[in-house]
Order: sequence, then C-alpha cells, then structure tokens
Amino acid sequence: LNDVFSRLTNIIRANRGTIDKYMGDCVMAFWGAPVETPNHAHLAVKSALEMANAIRKMNEEHRAQGIPEIGVGIGINTGPMCVGDMGSDIRRSYTVIGDAVNLGSRLEGLSKVYGVDIVVSEMARKEAPDFAWQELDRVRVKGKEQAVAIYWPVAPQDRVEKPVQDELKTWSAFLKAYRAQDWEQCDVLLLNLQR
Repeated sequence: LNDVFSRLTNIIRANRGTIDKYMGDCVMAFWGAPVETPNHAHLAVKSALEMANAIRKMNEEHRAQGIPEIGVGIGINTGPMCVGDMGSDIRRSYTVIGDAVNLGSRLEGLSKVYGVDIVVSEMARKEAPDFAWQELDRVRVKGKEQAVAIYWPVAPQDRVEKPVQDELKTWSAFLKAYRAQDWEQCDVLLLNLQR
C-alpha cells in the first residue's frame, strides 16, 4: 500500500495537487488551494489518467512476480468548496469540505459499476475541454435531487486517433437515440459499435 501511495502521490504533486489525506486504501487530493490554479480540472484529469496508467504498470510488475493485481477507481468533480484548517483544539488538518467534495467521492464509488477507472462530473468535464470524453450515463447520487451526467476521459484530445473519435461519436448518437427511445436506431448504432 505504501508503494501504491508513493507512486500516486508523486503524480499528484508533479501536477500541482495537494494531498488531503490517506483513508484506508484511498488517497484524497485537491487542486486550487492553497495556491489558486486556473487549470485545476485539467491537472486533476491529467493526474487521474497518469495514475490509472501507473496502476496498469504496477499490475504488470505484480503479474510477473505472481502477486495479485489491484484495481483503481477515481472520482473527479469541481465546484465551490470550503478550504482551510479544520478540526478540534487538539488536532486540525488542512482539508476541503462541501457538496462538490461529496459528489467527487460518490463518483469514485461509481467507477466499479461502470467498469472504468475514472468517473468525472459534467462540471469538471466542461473545465477540461482538451480531453476526449465518453459520456457514461446520467445518475442520481445520494444527496442530489437532479441527475448528474458522468463521463470517462479517454485520453488527451491530441492523442485520440480517428477510429476512436468515430466510435465516441457513434456512442454519443446511441445515447441520444436511447434517451429518445428510438430502439431501431439504437440497434443500428450498437451494431456499428460492435464492429
């Protein structure tokens, strides 16, 4: 676990993130404090992609050594948060709290459900337009009245090849047809995706 945390922490710090805390097998980080970071969402998504890649490489090492592989789930959200030293008279920590933090945590929990390593909110996706995105779904998470659109970052936009771009467009068209309950169009688009 220390090896995992060390690798992930190095990636977060290299991308100007602040480590909040380690909780069991989870690391929590944030961007934009104590130093304002205008491209915080971009840096968070970049870090997430690098962390997922680091875990894949670690799993290759594990397979070679006969050690069980590990999984990773990352949730990313952006929004207003309360930041600062919080706690009691005895112990304090520099941390973030708020609705935007809670949503990020809920998104992390959805990664296993959707079979992806990173789940990003619509707000964070809008703040990081230089990545190619696949919309996963619209979900209603605990504590939210409205459904939230969730996305998976495929790769930086400039690294996505034409076949993948075409597949993402087809997937987007499928979601639109699905939500319109156009089942014939859904069948056609699904067949195109399976090729």
